[in-house]
Amino acid sequence: MHLTNFPAIHPILGMTLFGFAILGMILAAVFLGIYKLVQYVRVSEVNIQHLVHAMEHGGWVRRVKFILLFSAISFIVYLWLFKVGGGFKGLTHEKAIEQAQIAREIARGHGFSTKVIKPAALWQFERELGKFPLERTPDTYYAPLPPYINALVFKCMDAFNDGMKALAKKASLFENLTYEQVMSTKQLVYAYDRMIAFTQVVFFLLAVLVNFYTARRLFDDRLAIFCVWLLLLTEKCWEYAMSGLPQMLMLLLFSGAAYTMVRAIEAKVAGAKHLPWLVATAGLFGLLALTHGITIWLFVGVVIFSGIHFRPRGRDAAIMVGIFLIIYAPWMVRNARVCGSPVGLGWYSGLYQIRGTESQIMRSMEIPLGGLSPTVFRNKVQGQILMQMDGIFEFMGKSLAAPFFFLALLHLFKKPETSIFRWCVLSMWLCAVFGMAVFGMPDSASIKANDLHILMVPLLSFYGMALILVMWSRLNINVQLGRIAFLVLIFFISALPFLNQFLILFNGSNGPPVVWPPYVPPWIAVLAKWTREDEIITSDMPWAVAWYADRESLWLPMTIHDWNDLNDYNQLNGHIVGIYFTPVTGNLNFITEIMKGEYKEWAPFITRNVNLKDFPLKAVTALPIEGECVYYSDRDRWTNRED
Repeated sequence: MHLTNFPAIHPILGMTLFGFAILGMILAAVFLGIYKLVQYVRVSEVNIQHLVHAMEHGGWVRRVKFILLFSAISFIVYLWLFKVGGGFKGLTHEKAIEQAQIAREIARGHGFSTKVIKPAALWQFERELGKFPLERTPDTYYAPLPPYINALVFKCMDAFNDGMKALAKKASLFENLTYEQVMSTKQLVYAYDRMIAFTQVVFFLLAVLVNFYTARRLFDDRLAIFCVWLLLLTEKCWEYAMSGLPQMLMLLLFSGAAYTMVRAIEAKVAGAKHLPWLVATAGLFGLLALTHGITIWLFVGVVIFSGIHFRPRGRDAAIMVGIFLIIYAPWMVRNARVCGSPVGLGWYSGLYQIRGTESQIMRSMEIPLGGLSPTVFRNKVQGQILMQMDGIFEFMGKSLAAPFFFLALLHLFKKPETSIFRWCVLSMWLCAVFGMAVFGMPDSASIKANDLHILMVPLLSFYGMALILVMWSRLNINVQLGRIAFLVLIFFISALPFLNQFLILFNGSNGPPVVWPPYVPPWIAVLAKWTREDEIITSDMPWAVAWYADRESLWLPMTIHDWNDLNDYNQLNGHIVGIYFTPVTGNLNFITEIMKGEYKEWAPFITRNVNLKDFPLKAVTALPIEGECVYYSDRDRWTNRED
C-alpha cells in the first residue's frame, strides 16, 4: 500500500482560507500603497521630501514593519500547517492525541470522559468505587483546560462547517471550505488535527506578544524586539505547537503570570499597591495548573520568592496560595468524586523509573505501592537532574542567549525591578527542575509532555541577551558594522534549527505524508468499519484508536493472563473484539524490549508467531504500511469489503 495513492488533501477549514485572505489583503494593501506612492511622487519634488520625512519619523514606519511581520508569520504558519507536502502530517505525541479525543467527547456533550481504557484506571476505579464506569469513563489523568479549549474550537469550527455545507448546496465553490468530521480512508490528515495545531500556534503568537511587553518593562524596546524575533524563530516552540501538546497554552499563561509578577515588583519598588498584581499572578498560575499539573512546581517557586521579597513576609504568599486553591481545588473535588482520589491517576506517573516505565505503570492491573518512601526517589531524582543538565542547551530551545542567564545573576542591572525579578526566575527554574526530576521526563523524543524548560526560554533569553550586550559594550568596539555582525551571529546561531526546517519545508519535505511510524490515520480509521460503537479494541496505542477510529480502546495489559481475566470474567461487558498491534511495539528492540522486556508476554503476537488455537481472537489480518500493523479479531470482519 502506498500513501501516494490517496487523493491530495485540500487546504481545509475556514482557517486556511482566512489565512490566505489575510495574506491577500496584505499584498493588496502593499500594492495599493505603492500605487498611491507613485501618484504622490508625481505631484512635485517638494512632496518627495515630505514623504521621506514621513517614512522616517511618521507612522508609516510602524505600519510597514507590522505588515512585514504579519506577512512573515502568515507565511510561516502556511508553510508549517497548510502547504501540501509541508511540515504538518498530523499530531505526533500520544498525550496530545489522547487529550484530543477527550476534547471531542466534551464537544459531543459527554463530559470530561475518555475512550482510552487504562488498566491502572480499572484498578483505581474498582478499588475506590467498586466498579468501572464503562459507558462514560471519566478521565482522571489529564488536566481539564486544554481539552475544554479544544472542545470549544471543535464546536465553533463544526458550526462553521455546517454553514459552509449549506452554502455548498447552492454554490460548489464553498465545498473547498468544508471538511469531513469523521476520519476515513479517503483522507490522510484529520481535520481536527489541524485545528489543534493551529490553536497552539495562536497561543504561541499571543505568548510572544505578552513577552514583548514583559521584556520592554524589564529592559528596553530594542532588546525586547530582538528577543521576540529570537523567540519567533525558536524551532522548538513550533515543534511543540505542531505536536498538539498544550505547551504553547502553558507558555501563554506563564508569560502572563511573569508579566503580572513584574508589575507587582514595580509597584512595590514605587511604593504603590502590589497585592492586586500578586492576586492576578496567583490566578494565572491556577489556570496554568489546570493546564498541566506539573506546573504547580513553578508556582512553588513563585510562592517562595514572594514569601521572601514582599513584606510582611509570608502574608502575600499565603494570599496567593489561597487564590490558587480557589481555582484549582474544584478540580481536585471532581477527581475525588469520580474516582475516589483528589489527585486522580496522573499522580501515579511519578512512579516512572521507580516501578518501571510509565506505560508499564498504566498497563498494570494493580499498581505496586508497597515500599514507597522519599529515599527510593533519590537515585531517580539525581539521574533526572543530570539528564536535564546534560541536555540543557536542547531543553532551552538551542537559544544561544538563554544559558547566559546564569551569568546574569552576577550582574547588577540598573532597574531595581529587573535585578529583583531575576531571583524570581531562578526560584521558578530550580523548582521546575526538581519537579521534572521527581515526575520524570520519560519521552525519548525531543518533545516531552512534562517539559517546563520551554516555558522559561523567553525570560532566560531576556536576561542572557542583556548580559551579552553589556559585555559587548565593555569591549569599547565602536564600529557599527562590528556590532551588527555580532548580533547577526547570535541571531543566526539561535535560529539555525528553524532556518534549516524552513528550507526543508519550503523545498518540500521528504518522507511519508503521515507520522509514520506509527500512525497511518486512514488505516486506523478502518477499524471503525469493522466494529460497533459498543465494542472494544485492545491496542498498544489506544489513544490513536480512540481518536482516529472513534472506538473505545483498552491499553494492552501487561500480561495475557490479565487480558484473559478482563475478557473471560466479563469485566468490560464482553465487548473486547480485537487486538491491534503497531510499530509502537513492533519497532522495539527485539531481545531487550520484546523478548525480555515489558512486552515479553505478547512477544508471539508482536512477532506473528502465535498459536491462536486456544485464544479467543482467531482471525488475523495484516494492515498497511507494508503489513507492519496486524489486527487479531474474534471473526473475519474485513473480507468482501470495498474499504
